[in-house]
Amino acid sequence: MPLPTSTPSAQGVDALGILALVDALESGGHDPHSLLVARHGHVIARGWWAPYAPERVQLVYSLSKSFTATAVGLLVDEGRLSLDQPVLDLLPPGDLAEGVEVPDRYRRLTLGHCLTMATGHDAEGWGPDVLRAAHEPTGDDDHVDPVLAAILATPQEHEPGSAWAYNQVATYLAAGAVRGVTGSSVLSLLRERVLPLLDPSGGADVAWHRTATGRELGFSGIHVGTDAILGLAQLYLDHGQWDGSPLLSPEWVDTATTSTGLPNREADPNPDWREGYGGSFWMARHGYRGDGAYGQYAIVLPEQDIALAITSETLDMQAVLDLVWDHLLPAVGQADEVGDELADAALEERLDMLTVPTPSSSGPGPEAARWVRAEDSTLPEAYAAMSLAPGGAAYEVVLDCHDTQVRLDVGDGEWVFSTFAVGGVELPVMSAGGWDAEGCFSADLRLVETPHTLQLRTRTDGTVHLGWREVPLYGAEPLDLAVHGSALPRQD
Repeated sequence: MPLPTSTPSAQGVDALGILALVDALESGGHDPHSLLVARHGHVIARGWWAPYAPERVQLVYSLSKSFTATAVGLLVDEGRLSLDQPVLDLLPPGDLAEGVEVPDRYRRLTLGHCLTMATGHDAEGWGPDVLRAAHEPTGDDDHVDPVLAAILATPQEHEPGSAWAYNQVATYLAAGAVRGVTGSSVLSLLRERVLPLLDPSGGADVAWHRTATGRELGFSGIHVGTDAILGLAQLYLDHGQWDGSPLLSPEWVDTATTSTGLPNREADPNPDWREGYGGSFWMARHGYRGDGAYGQYAIVLPEQDIALAITSETLDMQAVLDLVWDHLLPAVGQADEVGDELADAALEERLDMLTVPTPSSSGPGPEAARWVRAEDSTLPEAYAAMSLAPGGAAYEVVLDCHDTQVRLDVGDGEWVFSTFAVGGVELPVMSAGGWDAEGCFSADLRLVETPHTLQLRTRTDGTVHLGWREVPLYGAEPLDLAVHGSALPRQD
């Protein structure tokens, strides 16, 4: 059941504060994609910047950890898992190949250590060897997990529970524990028990990046709608209750959202990263949060009884939190009891008109043209050239990549949908572009199931810069972001 809606003033929030937050997210260059705010269990602000939309899912990077932890919480509450159990004992039978040596510290690593990042590592454990094992098919029996062997090849520097370091190995193993206990996947459990409640669409389109053998990463890779992100925040704000019924126990919520007390040993962490870490949730100067790279947030503010969801593409994640503290918090409790209908109406109108900057033509240009790859392009060298051809939209961009041609419709001043498809891998794209007065063509390709944008910028010397607004964590190859297509593991 979706959360009910209300006006900000009816829930004691000055809509002008939310308007100021919207303006600040835009003017600060944070490329916001969606913003949802709930107070007292009512959604008081709900907006998407076109071409992003409520029915779309988006890669939320490490916010995935909070969803994985929620799946673990369901099983802990049922007595099927215990945080004190050695995590390797919980993995599916056959994951560990015969003959692989298990270091003593890994034998003593518990599920609780994994959820709290208290694995004993000094730094990131998901190194090049582990990454290679995750994404290079081995040809061996898929029942064996080559990633696990790669993880165990590098023991922790400290005893589990004694040292905190943010790393991906921890949540990968926690996701493995869910698989081992359920005989299925984290996503299957969430689809069955959680997502239909949190997201009005039921979570049918939710997907997850997986290893070459079909195992969910757990620490990253979930593609989920903003409604589900807000629902996750509201679920924890309400101590595990959803629509008056228990989904998680209050004890689990307390465990997940209480700092372990282990210090963040990173060099000079930002203010809201110094506050400690719980069970796959970050503590903050106000409340706590789940978050993911480039500005994906599920923020919980118990003191104000507020849940907040944000998706975006920004590098300055601390700045986004600062804007929430500066604009939203002062607005709480400031609305007149009678309500400020004018401010509520202004916010509603603003949210209905949201759009990211949409490229359009400011000058004439030919119907067809061709450019070769510029040397400073940040896409892989497999992307060799770009041309324009007459198409059904304002333009048709043709990318020469991976020894094939990919055709994408591009609107002029409007976003047009296409599918970026190569070799059985598919990425949904919304594109807009146009010519400028200097005779150069530019287009933005919004990979709308991710935070990321491809930028195509032609030059008068006959070259085109093929690049990113921000290079993804997964690397410069766009196809590595895909969760759809016959060449990828099935989303069960």
